[in-house]
Amino acid sequence: MVAMEIYRSQSSRVWGWLCVGIGGTILLVQLIGSGLEQIHVALGMALAFAGMGAAAFLRPAVAVGDDHVELRNVTQTVVVPFARLDGLEAHWSLELVGDDGTKAGSFAAPARSGRDRLKSPDEGKSAEVAGLVTAAWDAYRSRPTPLTAPGEPLTASAPATGPAFTRRIDWAGVGCLVVAVGGLALALLG
Repeated sequence: MVAMEIYRSQSSRVWGWLCVGIGGTILLVQLIGSGLEQIHVALGMALAFAGMGAAAFLRPAVAVGDDHVELRNVTQTVVVPFARLDGLEAHWSLELVGDDGTKAGSFAAPARSGRDRLKSPDEGKSAEVAGLVTAAWDAYRSRPTPLTAPGEPLTASAPATGPAFTRRIDWAGVGCLVVAVGGLALALLG
């Protein structure tokens, strides 16, 4: 089992749990104020806030393992093996570049915003995560293998085939969005 280092920004956690809390508060206020009368509106709004908070703020992350990086976005997860990683950029958001030229961005490491815009591009959230990924990537490349001596850089012995990144649907994120849209429909149309 490979230990993964997970990055989620502090502000995303705050906003995510705030949305879940607002949803719970709406439901609680409705139950205290009116009981079960028109509960569908409060339940729908609670589900909408909680679902969107979870999907947009609590689910996205960057997970760094010993030999790969996972970009967990709202509805998609991208797995990038270090052997297929060609570079990364952190100007507007963390963006990984594969050896086949494909790119994947991270929702968890956004562009500089608000007061962060006054800082240099090397000081934002995406630069912080880029440093984490770069350190793990450097450690991967410097590991000795049966074909290399210690301290000798790791090189590919054969050209890689197929796409550099593995993309798959993040069903938990899709489920959170379905709950949010369903809750909104219940609140407005129920």
